[in-house]
Amino acid sequence: MQLPVKAHYATLAMLALADKHESREVLPARVIACEQGIPSQFLGQILQQLRAAGLIASTRGANGGFYLEQPPAAITLSEVVHAVCPPSSSLAVEGASPLSAVVLDVWEELKEQQQQLLQRLTLADLLARLDTSANVMFYI
Repeated sequence: MQLPVKAHYATLAMLALADKHESREVLPARVIACEQGIPSQFLGQILQQLRAAGLIASTRGANGGFYLEQPPAAITLSEVVHAVCPPSSSLAVEGASPLSAVVLDVWEELKEQQQQLLQRLTLADLLARLDTSANVMFYI
């Protein structure tokens, strides 16, 4: 199952901020938008939702920008995704046929597994994957 584009963009923005967390550098929205290829107006909405969820904060002014409220290892992908895309309700349909009930059970199971993965992975985990993939050498 695919996550909405909004969740993808939110994760990209959070990873950009996570990458700057140790240096305590703030990132302006325009820099995040440009570097991550996120439409500026859409990013503005996403950043507001992430701030409302307590995941990021911002400073104003010429040197202002956004930063993480917690270390990357303390922020799960589940928190990021749910900040911008609240969990959907169950797919259960009253009076569904037995075949339909089986299919709906599979979708619910898939949704649960996806949620477990999102709860397990943190921003730090994704940054570590990036570091690992950047160190891969290709020889011919």
